[in-house]
Amino acid sequence: MKITEEQHLRDQVSALMLDWAKGREPPFTGESREGFEEAILAAHCIADESRIVLHRWIEAARRSGMSWSEIGDVLGISKQAAQQRFRTQGPAEIEADDGDGEGEKVVRYGAHAFNEMAILREAGTQGHELVSVGPLQLTFRRTDTRWEYRRVISISAGLEREGWIHAASWLPFLYLKRAVD
Repeated sequence: MKITEEQHLRDQVSALMLDWAKGREPPFTGESREGFEEAILAAHCIADESRIVLHRWIEAARRSGMSWSEIGDVLGISKQAAQQRFRTQGPAEIEADDGDGEGEKVVRYGAHAFNEMAILREAGTQGHELVSVGPLQLTFRRTDTRWEYRRVISISAGLEREGWIHAASWLPFLYLKRAVD
């Protein structure tokens, strides 16, 4: 891609945010604290959609025969990094017990800030205990216990007294779990 094409794309993304700011009532100017929460959410929405589009293009490239090495070269990362980051799986993949003593794992792909709490609620009612969080994925282990989850920026002593324990971290969030009686 030529540098002028890249700059044009960046300008278009900037224009999206500027159009969003002008379309607010009252328009968002950034001159005061008011509206920054919405601006951050709007920028996050654009970034999230861009990640989804990137995954779709990579899926299409793979279907057309492009190798992981070629995709890695385009992105400036290794073949293995491209594979780990972009390999396509269904919404859930069951992995066999890998001998780590934690039992069978269930990996949910496609999790992001806007849908992961719904995924956590569903998984918790099925007895899936959260063991790790990664880019666009949540990893659980099967248990006989139902779980509930919270996502917070920091854990307070009050939450610990209520039985919440740290399950995983993925900046800026801490994921807490608690067995349901």
